[in-house]
This record gives sequence, C-alpha cells and structure tokens, in this order.
Amino acid sequence: MLQIGSLLDHKYRILSEIGRGGMSVVYLAINERANKTWAVKVIRKDSAQDPSSVHRHLAAETSLLKRLRHPNLPSIIDVLDDKDSLIIVMDYIEGTSLLERIKENGPQPEDEVIRWGIQLCDVLGYLHRQDPPVIYRDMKPANVILKPDGNVSLIDFGTAREYKYDAKDEDTTCLGTRGYAAPEQFGGKGQTDARTDIYCLGATLYHLLTGHSPAEPPYEIKPLSFWMPHYRDSGLEKMLLKCTKPDPSERYRDCKELMYELHHYKDNDLAGIRRRKKQWMFFVTCLLTGCIGLGGSIAFLHLRNDARKASCAYLVEKARAQSSLREAGSYIRQALEVNAADADVYNALLVMAADEITANGDILSAETAGLISECLTSTSGGFGTNISVLEKERPDVFTKVMYRIGIWRFFMMENTDENRKNAAVNYFSRITGETYLQYLSAPQQELAKTLEKLGTYIGELRSSIGKYDDAVNAENSYITLFEDLSIIASGDLKEMAGQDIYCIRIYEQIADRISKEAGNLIDAGISHERLETLVRTILRGLEELHITESGINYPEYRSAVGTAEAALRGVSRAGREEGG
Repeated sequence: MLQIGSLLDHKYRILSEIGRGGMSVVYLAINERANKTWAVKVIRKDSAQDPSSVHRHLAAETSLLKRLRHPNLPSIIDVLDDKDSLIIVMDYIEGTSLLERIKENGPQPEDEVIRWGIQLCDVLGYLHRQDPPVIYRDMKPANVILKPDGNVSLIDFGTAREYKYDAKDEDTTCLGTRGYAAPEQFGGKGQTDARTDIYCLGATLYHLLTGHSPAEPPYEIKPLSFWMPHYRDSGLEKMLLKCTKPDPSERYRDCKELMYELHHYKDNDLAGIRRRKKQWMFFVTCLLTGCIGLGGSIAFLHLRNDARKASCAYLVEKARAQSSLREAGSYIRQALEVNAADADVYNALLVMAADEITANGDILSAETAGLISECLTSTSGGFGTNISVLEKERPDVFTKVMYRIGIWRFFMMENTDENRKNAAVNYFSRITGETYLQYLSAPQQELAKTLEKLGTYIGELRSSIGKYDDAVNAENSYITLFEDLSIIASGDLKEMAGQDIYCIRIYEQIADRISKEAGNLIDAGISHERLETLVRTILRGLEELHITESGINYPEYRSAVGTAEAALRGVSRAGREEGG
C-alpha cells in the first residue's frame, strides 16, 4: 500500500489513511500545487481469490463514475494502474458516513431521514435514467456520506452494473451487503433492476429510523412499529414495507414513484386516512340531508379559501404601496405566513425585486438579494421554509422563481464574478432535474443547465459547492471542461439566452476561463489549435450579435471582445511555451 508522506504520480502527496475495507484502502491526498485534497482508493490485485474479478469491478466503477455528473456523486479525476495495485483518484467527500452517525447518535430524526431519502432517491433515479440504466446495488448507511452542508453523497460504485436489456438470465455474480441487499441479488430470481435499488434504499431508511441494522442477525426488516409503536399503521411504515417486499413486482416501480411517496408519506397515516374517511362521511351526510347542507359545506370551504386569498391580496397590495422592497418585505412575509404556496405573492415579490434592479442600473444589490432570500427562507407555520412549502405544493411556481433569481444572481449580482456565479449555481442546481425542467421552455431549460455548469467552472476553484471543483490539474477534468465550454460556445446562445447582454456575458466568461486555464488545458492534451478554434468561435458569436457603437450594450461587448482577444494571445503563448 502507500506510504504516508509519499508522492503518488508526481502530483498527489499522501496525507493519511481514512478508510479500509476487505479489498482496498482509502487515503487522503493533496495536490500541493493546487492546494486541493483528493481521496485515493488503492485496491491490491491479489486482495481476492479472483484478482481478475476485482480488476473487472474496479474498471466498471471507474468507467461509470467518469461519465456521471450529479451533485450527490463524487467525480473520478485520475486512474493509475501499476503491477501491484489499481488506484483511483476521486473527489474527497468531506463528512461522516451515515453509519457513523447512527453509531454515535442512534436513530435519526424522521425529517432528516426523509430529506436524505429524497436526495438518495433523486441520485438513484438519475442512475436509472442512464442509457443503459445503472443499477447501484449496494445502498447502505456506510456508503452514504453526510457532508457539512447537510446534504448527502453516494460513494463506492464497486458493485454497480449496467442493466442489460437483452439479458435473459439473472446476474452472474452475487454482490451486495446481506440485510440491505434485495433477494434477487443472490441469484436465481432474475436480473437486478431499479426495484433492487429501491429495496436497498428502503432497508437503509429502516436502519436510519430505527437504529437496528438489517445486516445483523436475524437479517430481517420488521415493521417500524415493532421498535417504535407510534409508527403503527403510519404511512412511513407502509412505505418501507412496500420498498422491501421480497417480490420485486410488489415494490415501487421506480424512484419517481417512491420520491412522490417520500414527499407525501403522512397522507397514508391511519390518522390521515380516518380523517379523510370522516370528511367523506360528512360529505355523504350533507349530500343525503339535502342540497342545503351540501351547499353549506361547499360554501364554508369556499369562504375559507376566499378568506386566505383576500388576506394575501390585501397584504400584497400593502406591499406594492411601499416605496421600496425593503419596506415591502414585512408585508410579503406576512402574506407568505398566510399561504406560503400563493403564486401571486411570489409574483409580487419578483416584480418588486425587478423594479429595484432596474432602478439600481440593472444591478442586483446585496441588500435586495438578502431581502429576497429572507422572504424565501422564512419559516411558514411550522411546515418548513416558504420555498420548501412552495416546492412541495407548487413545483411549477417554485421552478420559475428559482430560475428567475438564478438569472439575476448570475448576470446582475453586484458582488465579484466568482461570488455571484457561485450563488447562482445553488438556484439552478435545484431545478435542473427532470421533475422541474418540464415547467420551463426548451431555451430556458438549456440556459439553466448551461449556467449551472458554467457557474461552477467560473466560481473560485477552491470552493466546494460545485460538482466541477475537480477541474484543477486533473487531465480528465480539463478535457471535460474544454468539451463543455465548446458545446456552450457553439450553441445558439441567442435563442437560449434571449437577450444580447446575456449572450455577451456568457461568451466573456468562457473566454476568461480559457485564458486562465490555457496552460492546464494544453497539459491535459488539448492542442493550442483546438483552443484557438474555440476562442475564434466566441469572437464569431460576438460579431454575429451585431452590436453597434451606439448600442446600450456596446461597452460590455467591447469588454467581451477584449477578453476573447486576450485569450487568443494567451493560447498562442501557451502553445509556444509547449513547443519550446
């Protein structure tokens, strides 16, 4: 194995051992030149009875992770193969495993488990949507890292496989962890598929909620109420029992269906069912007693909803009567306390914020951004933040609010370029999944995905918020950087971004990134001729905007052209240095 303090591949200084398994050891390493930490996983080729199988599974793991891009997955940036070991260098995911969390604190809070479950369901759904689908097969608390920001990351793809559409037999290798693994993972019951991962996720959530591991004797998953009586006949108990049915056909069909249940598990509680039954009986009674009773009950519901709408409308009008968003903020927050899912309230907030931005010379001030954030993140009646309530009840409105604020933060934030791009990434990353993109037009969808990607590249490379932070002295990452920037620059930015000023700023940011990374890109194998072609594509795109000297965007246009021309000189200089 590796010696602490040794230098791997002339780049990675080994700092400490951070994990050990039956076939591998994981180290913490640093690229001293870039001041960036990595996880280095070393697997000895003679660590199993069948070294070829180890090699095959590691090759599968690296091959899969290299082409995956998801905020809850690590990225591989280097693969080294020597005579004794296979080594992969990947993102170092700071945090502790959920297994360690259980060992330290016992059963985890229900709301936290549900939130983690939704994130894991999202990343599994992403894997299952690949072509061909990727089946993870080893979901368990030990393979989930809880990061300092409260989000989770899925690690260790050693048992993952691609689903084979034309396969007629079951998996040839029995992989997974007993207790968490679905019955079909042990052969004789067909090919593992998305429902296999749903079983494993159900077993993981069971362990997190109860503190009892299904990987320990008697290796079974009991109803939640066996350990905690208050879960008897609860929606959560029913959901986990369905996830872990021995017969795959009796489980949830896919992660989309399970994610819906995670968002609405309380709807299936016995108390909730009884409440709806009572409401139904009351409705039937009213119907049977005559139209007057029915009309009265309907009138009551209408009156209650009308009262909420009227209250929100009144507070919105009061907000609009104020001279600034700062003065209007308290009325907006009051309206959201009445109904955190009222689209009219958010529309009023965005309209007033847009007026502030216009009055401030098309600049989103830190004060305005802070007021918007305060309105969105205020707690609403004990049901979570306003924006989380909106996401649950009105995902269409939520998506459009996130998109609009992301645009402002990317293009108009008064902070430094790095800070404003990093802030925008947080908004776009929440709506670039299939669940939300459907609510945007096709150009808006492409722009959201583009700005999320571009923002992570442009942001300070030492920050840890983006999934492309590994773009530092890592050949694979720089190749990916170049390919992504080429796709963005070659696309129809005018159709996607709409406004000339947005196109100008996107072109300038691409040119600036090329200028800063020219040497590293060339070191990664990108020829200076290809880099020059990309910069000339940017210059051609700027020229095709037909910005005249009298145009309002001319100063920014000239700045972008200057940045692109400087990038062209930088690329030529880097090419000459390489040749020399």
